[in-house]
Amino acid sequence: MDSTSRPSVVKAIATRLGIAVTTGAVLVAANAGLAHAAGMSWSGDFSNRSTAMKRLANCAASDWYNNSRSGGQITTCNDAAGNSYWDGIHLAAADYHGIEGKRVAYRSDQSCPPKDGFQYVKCFYVNGKAKGHPVMTVAIESYGLGGQDVNVSWYYL
Repeated sequence: MDSTSRPSVVKAIATRLGIAVTTGAVLVAANAGLAHAAGMSWSGDFSNRSTAMKRLANCAASDWYNNSRSGGQITTCNDAAGNSYWDGIHLAAADYHGIEGKRVAYRSDQSCPPKDGFQYVKCFYVNGKAKGHPVMTVAIESYGLGGQDVNVSWYYL
């Protein structure tokens, strides 16, 4: 091998190594993004009062995450349905909040739907306990330092 070909071989190896490292970094970043996207995530069915339901769920789940409160301990969310503040993420030191709505079967006793998750958070009668209005239960499916996943089970009265 002469001296003129040695730099081109080194350059070719460095180029290939650079491509491999870059490709690996892109794949790692893509996988991380799939597993945990930042911000609010809404999915599923939230009834014809979806804005109110989403805001109530976000408020209650945020209070549980930030302050470890549930049920009657959560009193600050009663007016959340009409407050656009609850359209965004409000978890302390976390950047992901996923909330999924699920319609469940009607309950003749008009009670709150059972929790769909390991932790009950709060039940709401959206716009009051009246025929045609949804009743919903907020429950935590999973949580961690990065955020939480929440389920909202509901039906129409």
